[in-house]
Amino acid sequence: MQAQKDIDFSKIKWSKITREKAEFIYNEAIARLDSIHRNNDIITNKAIGMLSFSLPILAALTGYFILQIKELSTPLLAMSICAGVFLFAILVLLLLILLPRGINSAQGEPSAYFTDNYYLSSMLNILKGNIQTLHQYIKEDGTIQRERANLFNAAVVLFAIFPIISAGVWAVLSLY
Repeated sequence: MQAQKDIDFSKIKWSKITREKAEFIYNEAIARLDSIHRNNDIITNKAIGMLSFSLPILAALTGYFILQIKELSTPLLAMSICAGVFLFAILVLLLLILLPRGINSAQGEPSAYFTDNYYLSSMLNILKGNIQTLHQYIKEDGTIQRERANLFNAAVVLFAIFPIISAGVWAVLSLY
C-alpha cells in the first residue's frame, strides 16, 4: 500500500482502531522500517564494491601520471587529468554514501516505557504511540535511503561516462 508522506495523527479516529488493527499497523510499520534498513545495507555494500574497484584504478592512473608526466603528449595528459577528476568525484560520492548516518531502531528503549507512567497505559495506547513514532522513523530513514541512492546513482552515471568523455578529450586534442 502506498503511504502518504505525512499523517496528521490528531485527525485519526483512534476510537475506531481496535487492538488487532493497531497490532497489524504496528507490524507493517516495523516491516517497512526493516525494509528501509535492508535497502540501506544493500546500497552500502554496492558502494563498497564500487569503491574497491575505483580506488585501484585511480591509484594506478595517478601513479602512471606522476611517473610519465614528462613523456605524455598533451592529449594523453589532458585525458589522464579528465579521468582523474572523474574518478576523484566518484570516490567522493561513494565516501559520502559510506559516512555514518544516524538511523532509527525499530525497538523501543525499556526506559521509555517507564517514563511518566507510560507503562500504566493500555496496550492499545502503547501501540498507538509506537505507530506514530515508527511513522516518524520511516520518514527520516526513508529520506536517508533516498539521498544515499541518489549519490550511488550519480556515481554509477559518472563511472559510465568518464571513459567516453576522457576518450573524447583525447580524440579532440589529438586532432590539433
